[in-house]
Amino acid sequence: MTLWYLARAAGVTALILFTVAAALGLLAAGGRRPEQRFWLQYVHRSASATGLVLLLTHVVAVLADAHVDISTSALILPFTSGYRPFAITVGVLALYGVLLAAVVGAARGRLARSQAFTKRWRSIHVAASVGWLLSIGHSLLAGTDRGTPWMLALTLTCLAAVGAAAAVRLTNRTAQASTPLNLARAGRTR
Repeated sequence: MTLWYLARAAGVTALILFTVAAALGLLAAGGRRPEQRFWLQYVHRSASATGLVLLLTHVVAVLADAHVDISTSALILPFTSGYRPFAITVGVLALYGVLLAAVVGAARGRLARSQAFTKRWRSIHVAASVGWLLSIGHSLLAGTDRGTPWMLALTLTCLAAVGAAAAVRLTNRTAQASTPLNLARAGRTR
């Protein structure tokens, strides 16, 4: 039972931390003052890194649990899990998205000198957003707590938090675009 509790706790906490990271990532972008942006990005990265450690703990605990029919081959071959194959495949894809964003994010400082990489960073970083969204799907499809009121409420709260952060970002972007200086710049480029 210890591995089962560890897997559940690590998975749920990773989902919460990745939600915090996603929301802060959305809020950090845009026209914030440098000190605000620094702290938002610092907490964004810290939540991401801690979430990644907990995600790996979740995966190891699930694979080590003898009561669940999930083998390491499920990490490579889709739909091979003996336990909810679709739900596990969604979770594995979420893992891939988050890992891709983490590896590229860790190398970002070294690659920042490359103009080509800097232009592609946002499109690569979308993998983290896709990973987060897939982890929401995984939480709704897998696990013994997926249908309990507390887990549904937690998952919906995660969706609402990121949705609210996205709305704030869009509102700020629209407000910035309509400032007189930005309108004048747009007129000059036409």
